[in-house]
Amino acid sequence: MKTIKQPPFDLTKGWLDKYPLLQKVIHTLQTHRLEAYLVGGAVRDMLLGREAIVDLDFVVPGDGLAVARRVANALDAAYYPLDAERGTGRVVVEKSYLDFASLRGATLLDDLADRDFTINAIALSLVEPFQLIDPLGGQRDLEAGQIRAASATAFSHDPVRVLRAVRQAVEFGFSLEGDTETALRDAAPGLPAVSPERQRDELLKLLNTPAPGQAVQMLRRLGVLPHILPEIEPMIGVTQGPPHYLDVFDHTTAALEAWAELVQSRFADLPAQLQAAVLQELNEPLAGNLTQQMLLPLALLLHDSGKPATREPAPDSAAVHFYRHERVSAKIAGKMMRRFRFSNQAANFVETVVARHMRPLLLLMDRRVSRRAVYRFFRDTAGSGYQAGVAVALHALADHDASYPPGQGEQELRELREVVYKLVAAYFEQREQVVEPAPLLTGRDLMDTLGLPEGRLIGILLNRLKEAQATGEVTDRAAALAFIRADPDYPHNRRPPPTDHPM
Repeated sequence: MKTIKQPPFDLTKGWLDKYPLLQKVIHTLQTHRLEAYLVGGAVRDMLLGREAIVDLDFVVPGDGLAVARRVANALDAAYYPLDAERGTGRVVVEKSYLDFASLRGATLLDDLADRDFTINAIALSLVEPFQLIDPLGGQRDLEAGQIRAASATAFSHDPVRVLRAVRQAVEFGFSLEGDTETALRDAAPGLPAVSPERQRDELLKLLNTPAPGQAVQMLRRLGVLPHILPEIEPMIGVTQGPPHYLDVFDHTTAALEAWAELVQSRFADLPAQLQAAVLQELNEPLAGNLTQQMLLPLALLLHDSGKPATREPAPDSAAVHFYRHERVSAKIAGKMMRRFRFSNQAANFVETVVARHMRPLLLLMDRRVSRRAVYRFFRDTAGSGYQAGVAVALHALADHDASYPPGQGEQELRELREVVYKLVAAYFEQREQVVEPAPLLTGRDLMDTLGLPEGRLIGILLNRLKEAQATGEVTDRAAALAFIRADPDYPHNRRPPPTDHPM
C-alpha cells in the first residue's frame, strides 16, 4: 500500500472558500446560534486535500432532527428523518446529503471514540476560530497512510466495519495497522449477523472503488470471503485452459480491475460520439436507487461463479471446458442477490448480464454482426424495465482484458472491440430500426384483419414480424400483412394431417 502525504490544512487562510455548501451551512448555524461539529469522511477528505466533497456529516449536542429541520428551512431544501431513534435528520440540497445526528454519548469525545477508524474520528468545530478536534490521532494515521480502529471494540461492535476497513484501505492506498488487522480477522465471522441490507450497501461501495479487484483479493487474504461471499471462494485455484493464464478467482479480480479502468477512462476506447450516451445509459436509475454502473461489478464478480461446478478437462489436450457455466453462474447470482435483498429488477439485471456474458464472444466467433444478430442480442438481453445489452457488451471488454497474458490477445481485442462498437452503435444510433422497431401490426390487427383466433400463435407471429422489421425485410403495413400470411404457421398454410383411406 502506498502512503499518502497529508497536505497542510491551514484553517486561517480562506480554506472555507473551497467548500461553498459548507460555508452556507456554517452561516445558517451561526445565524440561529446552533452548535454543531463537522465529522467523519468530510473532515478526512479535507485533510487529504480533496475539494470535491459531496456529503457532509454533522453531530450536535441536542436534537439532530430539529437542527436538520432548521437548516433545511434556511436553505429552502428538502428534509426527512433518516433515523428518528438516533436523532438523525437528512437535508438534501444541491445533490448533496447533509446529515445531522445527535451525539453518540454524553460528549463529543465520547462520540468520536465510538466511531470506526481514527481517520474518521476527527471533528471540526464550526465557530471561529475553527479548530480540529483529534483525540485519537487520526491526523497522524493519515500521514502514516494506515487504517487504525478507533477502539478495541470497533469491529465487534459493528462487524460491517470489516468491509469498510478494506474499502477505505483500497480507496486511499492505505495499509491496515497490525492490531486493527487482527481485530478485523477476529470479527469477520460476525458479518452474517449484520442485516443483509447493510452488508449489501457496504459491498456495493467496496466493488465501486477504483480498485475493486484488489479489494476482493484483500477480503480473501484476510479470511473474510467465507462470511460475506461464500459463492466466490470455490473459484480459488480452479485452473483454466488457454488463453486463460489465471485461475478463475484471479481472472475474476483482474476483470474487476479492467472494469474500473474502463469507468475511470469514461469508456475512452469507444468512439467519441458514443461515450456520453454510454455513461448516460449506465447511470439510468433502476429500482432500489441503483444504476447499471453500480451493479456491473457484481455481475463481473459472479460471471464465472459456475465454473467450479462445470469444469471438465479435455482428454489428451490442455484445454478445459466449462460447458454452460454461464447458466449455473446466473443461478448462483440470483440466489446471492436475493440473499442481499436487492430489488427484483436489480437482481434480474445482474442475472441477465451473467447469463448472457458469452454472447459478444460468440458473435466474434461468427465473424459477423448482422442486423438479425444485433436484434436477437438485444432481444435476449432485455428485461422488465431495463435493457442490459450495452452492459453485456462492455462486460465482454473487461472479461477479455483479464483473459490473456500481458502483451497477448491484441488482435482478438481489436476484433472484440469491433463487435462491441457495432452493438453499442446500433443501440444508440439505430434503435428504432434494428433494436426495437415500432410494431406495424398488433394482436388485434391479426384477429380483426386476418381472422386469427386469440392464443399463443398471435405472439409467435408478432415476434417473427418484429425480427423481419429489424432485418429490413418488412418496412410497411402491407408488407407486414403479407409476411404474416406467408408464415408457415399461418393457419391457411398448414398442411392438413394425412387421413387413412380404406383399401
